[in-house]
Parts: sequence; structure tokens; C-alpha cells
Amino acid sequence: MARDLRPFFEPRSVAVIGASEKPGTVGRAIMTNLLERYRGKVYPVNIKYDKVFGLKCYRSILEIPDEIDLAVIAVPADVVPKVAEECGRKGVKALLVISAGFKEIGGVGVERERKLLEVVRRYGMSMIGPNCLGIYDPYSGLDTIFNPSDRQGKPGPGSVAFISQSGALGAALLDWFTEQGIGLSKFVSYGNAADVDESDLIEYLVEDERTKVISAYIEGVKDGRKFMRAVAKAVASGKPVVVLKAGRTERGVKAAASHTGSLAGSYSVFRGALAQSGAVVVNDLLELLIAVRALETGWKVPGPRVAIVTNGGGAGVLATDAIETLGLKMAELSNDTIEELRKALPPAASPYNPVDVLGDAPADRYEKAIEIVSRDPNVDMIMVIALMQAPAIDPSALLNVLKRAKESTLKPIVFVAPGGGYAYKHLLEVQRLGIPSFRDPIEAAKALSYLYTFSNAIDRVKKYLQILT
Repeated sequence: MARDLRPFFEPRSVAVIGASEKPGTVGRAIMTNLLERYRGKVYPVNIKYDKVFGLKCYRSILEIPDEIDLAVIAVPADVVPKVAEECGRKGVKALLVISAGFKEIGGVGVERERKLLEVVRRYGMSMIGPNCLGIYDPYSGLDTIFNPSDRQGKPGPGSVAFISQSGALGAALLDWFTEQGIGLSKFVSYGNAADVDESDLIEYLVEDERTKVISAYIEGVKDGRKFMRAVAKAVASGKPVVVLKAGRTERGVKAAASHTGSLAGSYSVFRGALAQSGAVVVNDLLELLIAVRALETGWKVPGPRVAIVTNGGGAGVLATDAIETLGLKMAELSNDTIEELRKALPPAASPYNPVDVLGDAPADRYEKAIEIVSRDPNVDMIMVIALMQAPAIDPSALLNVLKRAKESTLKPIVFVAPGGGYAYKHLLEVQRLGIPSFRDPIEAAKALSYLYTFSNAIDRVKKYLQILT
């Protein structure tokens, strides 16, 4: 059974230990974020102040007269165990320890983290951290991300959860999610994972109704079997898990150890175990974004066959190469489909896959080709490529074509618009329709491969889960 982590995401009250109004401090940033967005009660705690942002400031959490669900700790590392002890005596359910200076520094930090964990266990609390950026929940308004708001993007509510062992990397991904309109259910930077770890978070997210896709940046895993079981549970329940694993090389392993104190084992073993558990494994941040954009659609794909509709032959060739290289297949269009395309398209157009509607194609020509291809039983997925620079394309008309196509066919559609600012602007408009959209046909091919990989894994993983449990 998953640990109850609701006090971290939906607390009725939060104490900020280390609260401050001093510019540039973590305590100020956390207070500012909570007062702007969070709808529960906020209690500042700091021995230096009587008031913080007009609120009574307490010298200790023990002085607060009300119950506290979550304590956010942002004080020097050497006093964190003492503060945690006071939280335990107060009856706090959850600790979020932002402070660094623990296992990741070695030596005295290892012992400090051991003492902190001993306090947490003795009082039956749960803890995220230490050495983390914390939590952002756009539904409850809980926000402990201490980067300045004018520099840090924060996505609106959505269905994608992202957990990250690295706070800084997590912050960068939040920027990208915001730019591309990907809504979040929850974000967690969990740092050293002294108590609540990646497996606990995934198990909780499996049961979270707002989360449809789980994505993760991971440096090391404490309990491999527990982690694989959590991933398999998610996949078997229909929730994709996208994993970017760092520490793939000898030097990368050493870097992970000095960053969050993680023990990163053999990458090849880890990757194989992840694949067996049904995870979608990606190699870099861009691939993580591609996978999330594809999988948040919720599409299930029965087969690997792809049809391409394009107004540029070269882009179609690149897409074909990528599709075949990634283990997908170019769909063999039926004779009836080919004949329909011949009748609907100009004589110079290609009715074969990739279907080349030519560089002078207006939006209605795209519509005819997409309609015909989507009816072919040999086609499982469709990639639409548009060189938006072509003078015949009316972006608004094409947007409407794609909107109708998405609504009229159950088959997944991805869109590609290679180019710079003009193309990218219209690409984002298509993305907002819920159609995964990309600048490069290779990225679009990867998106389709992730859809197929996940869809193909669900039934297999259900059997694998029975073995694990």
C-alpha cells in the first residue's frame, strides 16, 4: 500500500522554519510563494523576528497554538535535527527539508543525515529531502520553489507529474513545461531521499487521480526491487512512467554521489530492469519532453505502422528513416487508399507512403489526404509535416484541419513544422489543440515510438507485476 503523502501536497497548514523578509533568502522566497498561491494557513518561524510579512512569527514551532500538517525547513544544516525534533514533539506529519549539507557532502554530513532520519522515524513523520528544491502543486497552491518568479516558469494545472532528484534540473524542466503548455499535477524535487524516495512518490502518484503521466529524473535508486515494482504498478494501471537516468558513465556515477549522495549502479542493468517494468526510458532532457508531450494525450496504439502526409519530400525521407530506425514501420497503404489519393491529389503528388501533397498544397489538400489515410486499416498512427514557409498554407485554415482530424479519428496524430520563429509560433498553436507538435520529424518519430512502447507494455507488465508481488 502506498504511503500517505497527502500532507506534502494538500496540507491544511504550513510552518516555514527559517521564514524571513530579507531579500535574496530562501525563507523569503518560500513565504512569498505561499502567501501568493497557497490557500491554507501559513505560520512563519524564526527566532530573529516578531513578524514576517505582517504575520506573527514564532520562535519555535512548539509555540504555534494550532496543528501543523507540513513543516518546511530552511535553516542551517547543523540545527536541522534539533528543529526536526521540535516538529516531532509538535505532532507534525510531514517535513520538507530544503537545507543542504547532509549526505551529499560526505563526512559530517552523513552523520547529520543519520541523526535527522532517526528523529523522523522516532516520531513517525515523513520527510522529503534534505537538499532539495521541494514541492510545487498548482492545484493546492503549495509552492516551495525558491527561484525568483520573474526567472522561474511554473506550469498551470494539468495531468503530468514530474519528480526530480535534482532541484536545479527540475526547475529548468518546469520552464520548458511552461513554455510548451504542459500542465502539471505535481512537481517534487526530493534531493537526498533520506526517507521518502522515488518509489514512494511513484506509488503515491499511481493513486493520484490528477496524475495521468509520471516523469522522473533519477540519479540513483536505494531499493531496486521496490522501484521496479512501483513503476510496474503505474504502467499496469495505465499510467506511463518516463525515466531519465543520470550516472550512466563512471564519471557520471561519481558526480551523482557528490550531488545527492546517490549510489548509481550499472546503467545497462538499470535500463534493462526499467524496460521490463514497462518504463519509457529516455536519454536526455529533450527526449523526456517529447515523451511527455506524446503520452499525456492518453492515446493507446494497437500497432507500429505509421503514415506520413507531407508537403516536403526531404522531411518525409528523414521521417521515414527515423521511423524505421526506431523499430516502427512505414504503413503499406492499401490499394483502395492509393486509388483514393490519386483521385483527390494533383497528378504530380505521391499517393504512396510518405504521401507527398506537394509544396503548393493548401490546407484543404492536407485535409483530403489525412481523411483518406486515417481510414486505412493498415495505418496505426499518422505524422503530418508542414513546411509553414510555403505561400499556399494558411496557418489558421491548417489549424482547423488538424483540429477536425483530431476529433474525427481515433488514431494518434503528431505534427511537424520545421523552421524558425514563424513556424514555431504556429507549431505551438497546434500543440495547444492537444496534438503533440515538433520542429524535427525525428522528434515526432520518437514521440510515436514512445506511444507504441507504452501501449505495447501494459499487458506484459501486468503479468510481470504478479511475479514481483
